[in-house]
Amino acid sequence: MTVALDVLLPHHRDPEGLARSLASVAAQTWAGPVRAVVLDDGSPPADLARVEALAERVRAEGRLGLLLLRNPVNEGRPRSRNRLLDAAEAPRLAWLDAGDEWYPDKIARQSARLEELLAQGRDPARTWITCGYDMAQGARVQACRQEVGGDQHRALLLGRSLRAYLWTILAPREAFRLAGRFDERLTRLQDLDLFLSFVRAGGRIEAPEDHRPLCRYAKSHRGRSAEEIRACQRIVLARHAADAADLLPELDYRADRLAARVARANGRRLAAARYLAGAALRHPRLASRAALARLGLRPEPAP
Repeated sequence: MTVALDVLLPHHRDPEGLARSLASVAAQTWAGPVRAVVLDDGSPPADLARVEALAERVRAEGRLGLLLLRNPVNEGRPRSRNRLLDAAEAPRLAWLDAGDEWYPDKIARQSARLEELLAQGRDPARTWITCGYDMAQGARVQACRQEVGGDQHRALLLGRSLRAYLWTILAPREAFRLAGRFDERLTRLQDLDLFLSFVRAGGRIEAPEDHRPLCRYAKSHRGRSAEEIRACQRIVLARHAADAADLLPELDYRADRLAARVARANGRRLAAARYLAGAALRHPRLASRAALARLGLRPEPAP
């Protein structure tokens, strides 16, 4: 018997991006029943009207079901995601952010891997399936693997070989209960917090064995707040890094470097310089390596 799937999509002020995302869901080769659950988080009336027209068109095409929910005012991504979790009914869940896209065989490949693991006796309440992805930054597209071996808690904290992106995940609904709710204080980095909570509660992240990209992520730091991201980093590290104290200098260094990139992408050069100075003070060795890489004297370190 084929298991049904709910795809959970938060949306705010991006009807064109939502249309691309829903088209990629409708184009899946997986044969099971799929319902898209879209939550519009207080978009302006003109955008909401376009989303409502899109929902009607998707329903009329008949390739997938669609439930459209709405927050009357913008409540933020973590609260919207919690509401989507409450609305989910299918035995399996996946996530997709408006503007990002799945490749046609994503759900089929992940479902096959999940079925294989369940046949081996894996606990469905402790199993998430991630996948490789293409990260698009402007004209540059980078294929990224998800390495699921080893200590996943440390790997997620470092974010080099295993990254916390919710739209890569397919899992039984009960496996999301293991991770708990989204922390509504975290206006950013809710994915990382949830991934870490899942792993620390005894969950295990797996992936199709060939690691090829199964989705496309449009990454941009434009319009984001460096201070907001850095504050969320502090919350996540305080909660999850106590048993990885040896990593804290590097984690704080990387957090400052990320804040610097966000500030620079938004034209805030003084703020970027301040975060870079803080990073250099936290971890002089890594700062020196990054400086040598910029001069072309050694390979570029992992972001």
